[in-house]
Amino acid sequence: MIPTGFVIRAVLCLTAVILTMCLLIVCARGFRKHRQARRQRIVAPVRGPLLQFLCAEEDEQTELLHLLAGIDKRTWIALEPTLTALLEKVSGGARTALIRLYELRGAAVDAVADLGSRSAVRRGRAAQVLGQLSHRPAAESLCRLLTDRDPDVRLAAARALGRCGGPAAVPHLLESLCGARRQPPGVITMALVSLGPEAHRNVAAGLEHREPLVRAVAIEVLGATGAVSHTSRIARAQHQDPSIEVRIKAARALGRLGMPEGLEPLLAAVRPGRPVALRMVAAGALGNLGAVAATGPLADLLDDPDPHVAGTAARALLRLGPTGRAALRAAADDPSGGPAAAQARAVLAEAAVGGAHHDVRAEVAL
Repeated sequence: MIPTGFVIRAVLCLTAVILTMCLLIVCARGFRKHRQARRQRIVAPVRGPLLQFLCAEEDEQTELLHLLAGIDKRTWIALEPTLTALLEKVSGGARTALIRLYELRGAAVDAVADLGSRSAVRRGRAAQVLGQLSHRPAAESLCRLLTDRDPDVRLAAARALGRCGGPAAVPHLLESLCGARRQPPGVITMALVSLGPEAHRNVAAGLEHREPLVRAVAIEVLGATGAVSHTSRIARAQHQDPSIEVRIKAARALGRLGMPEGLEPLLAAVRPGRPVALRMVAAGALGNLGAVAATGPLADLLDDPDPHVAGTAARALLRLGPTGRAALRAAADDPSGGPAAAQARAVLAEAAVGGAHHDVRAEVAL
């Protein structure tokens, strides 16, 4: 039996710990509120000029620009979080004006210098600022940070390169998907997509990379950015790549690109014997492709042994327009019934319900 004295001491200790934690939380909140209020007091005198600066015409901004660029370091540090938030929200002339303010203040030069700081916080913050400023001269330095020892710095560098990098940054971004300090594929994909069409050629070079993940990301980016000139290379990858993940990405990309070269590889991918995941994606891609020639093969899939493949094929037929709907109605009216008829009836019923809901919404709007 546990002694009563021990239980009492344990309860008292636990109570003391809870009270200490509560006190620390209250103090932390109080400190944050005090710091925020102090920052508001510091920036109050320049808040009006900043608003005028953002709203002024370009030829009226010069005086306000030099006024804001000349504020003391204490005020600039307090104002910088506001400026950073504004850079994420504004566009057009207001964004250009903010970038001019940062450049005149020397913030871009300071950020480039901070990329070599011993502090991971400063390196990450510098990368973020350079990305927000779209400061392309910093791209080479940011590429080196893709292998930084701190994972948050690596992420900040990858995101920044999506804004200020160019085609030369693509091999570094793709290579960062490999090794012990590899980047999350989603981050690299977003960065490469942000680089736009000028990076397509360098991204397509990733289709020959030794790592399947790099090839898969390259294909996804080309499909998402409409790189139709690389359709034949993606079709070849869909047919020949040894990685099933790469072939699935390629099938999805072919559907997005919508080029005729994608038809034959996708038809081959839906045939029996191929992996189920590939057949499902390829069937959906055929619907996105919009090729009437896919009607027959998709109709044949309505009674596929795998219900997921059959359902995907039915919905793909629906997207083919009148020809696909006719094939669905023919399958639904088949007197022998069976799985194909059931799939066709289910999809046609879903379409009818969806159309009815759309009509109701239109009537309400009117």
